[in-house]
Amino acid sequence: MKKVLAAIVSSLAIVALCVCFAACSTSITGTWKFSKASGNAGGVEINYNVGDEITPGVKITEDFVVLTINEDNTFEMKMAMMGDESFTGEWKEEGGKYYLTVDGESVEMTLSGSTLSFEQEGMKLELKK
Repeated sequence: MKKVLAAIVSSLAIVALCVCFAACSTSITGTWKFSKASGNAGGVEINYNVGDEITPGVKITEDFVVLTINEDNTFEMKMAMMGDESFTGEWKEEGGKYYLTVDGESVEMTLSGSTLSFEQEGMKLELKK
């Protein structure tokens, strides 16, 4: 009886670890939303976070930039800051790095925990899942 009980407890522990690992691991696929932008644009230092006012009465929300990365290696990025303009393209993983490509131009993305970031033209954009 003790051996059966020990086997059941061991099996449950293994299942619990697998569930935790699957829930805790972060995949690049899914929906990523704006968290922070920082850098230098045209000689002006910029540092915006969700909740900051960019002009009187206009606050930045997490929907400022929304990036949806699909399992079929396509993506769509919607940018409220550009009048809800959207871009579509393809993504790939190469050597542990991620790249988004639109019209032949690629940008390297960095995945660190639940933060996806990239730098372009002196600006760094961070997105959270």
